[in-house]
Amino acid sequence: MTTAIPYSPLSKSIRSNDDLDFLFLREQGILYIQELSRSIWTDYNTHDPGITVLEVLCYAITDLGYRLSLPVQDLLFEGDKRNYLNDHFHLGPEILPCKALTELDYRMLFIDLQGVKNCWLESYTKTVYADCKNFKLSYDSGIWEGLPQKYHRSFELKGLHRIIVDTEPEVTIESIRKQVFRLYHANRNLCEDLVEVVGVITQPIQVCAIIDIAPEANEEQVSAIIQWKIEQYFSPDLQFYSFQEMTAKGYSMDQMFEGPSLNHGFLDPEEVRQASLRTEVRQSDIIQLVMEVEGVNSIRDIRINNCEDGSVQGSWVLQIDPGKKPGLCDKSKFNFYKGLLPVNVNEREVNAYKNRLRREKYDAQYQGNAKEPSMPKPEHYPLGEYISIRNDFPEVYGVGPVGLPESIEEERKVQTEQFKAYLTFFDQILGSYFKHLSQVKSLLSVFTTSERTYFSQAITDIGDEAGFLNKEYTHTSFQEGLFSEFDESNSRNQKIKDHLLARFAEKFSEYAFIMKKIYGEGADQQVLDTKSYFLKEYGKFSVERATAMNYYRQPLSFLWDSNNTSGVEERVALLAGIRNFMRKSLARSFVEIYPLTNSAGDAVFRWRVYDQNRSILLNGTEDYPSRTAAHREIYLAIQLVKAFPRETLIQYFEQLEDIPDQAFTLGCFRITISPSGRFSFSIINPSVQDTQASDYIIASQYRYYSFQNMLPSLLFFIDFIDQQFDDEGIFLVENTLLRPDFNPEASVEKTFLPFCKDDCQQGNCLDPYSFRVTIVLPGNTFRFADRDFRDFLENLIREELPAHILAKICWIGKSQTGNLEQEDQLAQFEESYKEFLKGLSQGSYTSHRQFIETITELRSIYPTGTLYNCEMEDESNALRDTIILGRSNLGTI
Repeated sequence: MTTAIPYSPLSKSIRSNDDLDFLFLREQGILYIQELSRSIWTDYNTHDPGITVLEVLCYAITDLGYRLSLPVQDLLFEGDKRNYLNDHFHLGPEILPCKALTELDYRMLFIDLQGVKNCWLESYTKTVYADCKNFKLSYDSGIWEGLPQKYHRSFELKGLHRIIVDTEPEVTIESIRKQVFRLYHANRNLCEDLVEVVGVITQPIQVCAIIDIAPEANEEQVSAIIQWKIEQYFSPDLQFYSFQEMTAKGYSMDQMFEGPSLNHGFLDPEEVRQASLRTEVRQSDIIQLVMEVEGVNSIRDIRINNCEDGSVQGSWVLQIDPGKKPGLCDKSKFNFYKGLLPVNVNEREVNAYKNRLRREKYDAQYQGNAKEPSMPKPEHYPLGEYISIRNDFPEVYGVGPVGLPESIEEERKVQTEQFKAYLTFFDQILGSYFKHLSQVKSLLSVFTTSERTYFSQAITDIGDEAGFLNKEYTHTSFQEGLFSEFDESNSRNQKIKDHLLARFAEKFSEYAFIMKKIYGEGADQQVLDTKSYFLKEYGKFSVERATAMNYYRQPLSFLWDSNNTSGVEERVALLAGIRNFMRKSLARSFVEIYPLTNSAGDAVFRWRVYDQNRSILLNGTEDYPSRTAAHREIYLAIQLVKAFPRETLIQYFEQLEDIPDQAFTLGCFRITISPSGRFSFSIINPSVQDTQASDYIIASQYRYYSFQNMLPSLLFFIDFIDQQFDDEGIFLVENTLLRPDFNPEASVEKTFLPFCKDDCQQGNCLDPYSFRVTIVLPGNTFRFADRDFRDFLENLIREELPAHILAKICWIGKSQTGNLEQEDQLAQFEESYKEFLKGLSQGSYTSHRQFIETITELRSIYPTGTLYNCEMEDESNALRDTIILGRSNLGTI
């Protein structure tokens, strides 16, 4: 009987009522025309030239609509079909994984090591005893000897781990231990640490069974399969899967890439969870396994026992000791019958079969399963290519490539040229739309920021535009100038970046607000640069969000002047506009803000910038009533210089034909000429229109050069500001790494972190180590000395830290006032921290004591407040520099 195949009739309605529907566009166009011009135009029939123009425009719009509806991969494609998406976006396999975070993540990470069959994480227990009378800590409870009970306190160190590893039979735990340590520390969570790696202990289990098998069954093979299945029941092997296999199992892409990226494919999370250490062995489970083996007919008798007990009675359930795995012992015995006759089994062949099964499983485990999803194949379309709508008019109009006959009267020719010029308006609008479509890939790219966000192009495919358009029409400068007045590129780019950031659930609204509040409109470009750089680097640091620095067996070059920092430091730095988040020395400041008394007898401030040789590179030209005002001006000058493209400077000087004889301005630079004909420069504020205003020139360099040396000196200054002038950074110290050595026989004296009397009270946290960090910031830099920015940064740090971690934040350093005798906490901290990291990396505790003393003596510095002068300052400045108890220095009166 044939099966009838149902067919659905073709729909008679082919209208889509959108930009792809020519009739819809034509009807809507006529409705608009009727509404606007019904008093002067009554003929809307097809023969009317106005309707012809409308139809041609509608046809052009359908072409634009068709290109807009192309698959997104076609809109983004440009050049290389293999890497076209990498050029614009962070791809899923790059950005979805993360460093190991949970216990399951760590297990999968270590199972990915060749030779590791399975592994498990356990908490490492270490008790610290506190003497609340003498305020001492110790690993030895003997510290309580002779003390009343009320002074006894203790706590367990948290966040410490031991890893239990189950290796393949031919792999020893000694050969794998170092790899596990290195891999753990490359993925270490913040405020956690690994203490030891041990091999799993096997608890031997005896299984004895009498089994009936089919006459045709191979008894050696059946015995090998039974034993192998029981071993898999005791401790299963885990299988890696390809991307396609995981898809077939029902996992979505975000589920597959959740957790660490593995080398050998994907592990099924559910299988890993189920492969935990067994707490019991059930005889009923083993019976079921045996009966599932092909060739087994029945089980006459079966018993399971602990080998070490020596019992022969058997048990239905055997308890497994914590931290151990069950394993078949040598006392296990399997006897087979074929019918009434017992069968002799060759144990050598059984072992050969078992070894073959293990080898096949092992080889399949590491064969390198495909991890990458298949990307859509793009097609190339000339998205920005546009030909004039004049090509679609009937030849009788004379506006197309054919034109008018030579014999036509002059008046008609002039009218045709006028009509061409009229149609050029529509051409220009449509051509601009097509040009915009071709630039979507750049505008929405997370790696680039366009200087222009409006685009246009000259329509020259017919080639007769010279007869009715200005000759400058085809010039690039003319086309760029068409929309330049409307192109608020910064504002539009801000919206584009905000959209892209929102796709990652990130926001910069508070940062933009605080920057604008402190620095005004001059901060807009800095905010945009911060957003752009954050998006560009997102694929690198998003996977490390919860990780700590890797200190294990690292050279000094990877501990200092290195990007080997925690994920929190990276995120906070980039969210706060600090591009260089390296761990480096910040104590040496290139800026000095110094007080002086002006000619009117008022106490004011000035600033200057030094180069690497401590020679003055730049001087502020204005007196400032407060340090805050000076900081604000310094930061504005630095950001103006950083935002100025050095290529523009080079191009300008290369185009000069003669040596200038007058001062000139280029971006934020004003090049001045001395009476002797030598050149210098100043930094100006381009947003100030009045060149005579006091805030027009921000700072000047009082060095003079010949014209030939002017460009190299400017480039040196720009490179210095962009690459070396960097005194913002973050130091994050994990308190758990400050714990003394656990070895009771260690020669180094054990130095514990101090605690106070209140910590011993009931309900208070006595533990100064577990899940605590100390964050040290330079308190004397441009932005970090601003009270509002400090509030923002402290809130940001606490928001970005995991919820279970408590932070102590210290703002240290010394104000650059020219007082060389002033103590510099930051320099002392950096030197002590570097030595501590060197010792920690090599397992030495010799530098712990000095670093603990340094870090416990840190005291925050605060911005200096000033009293409000009603005659000299406006109210806004007064509020910014007011004295707040506990948050301001009083300064001098």
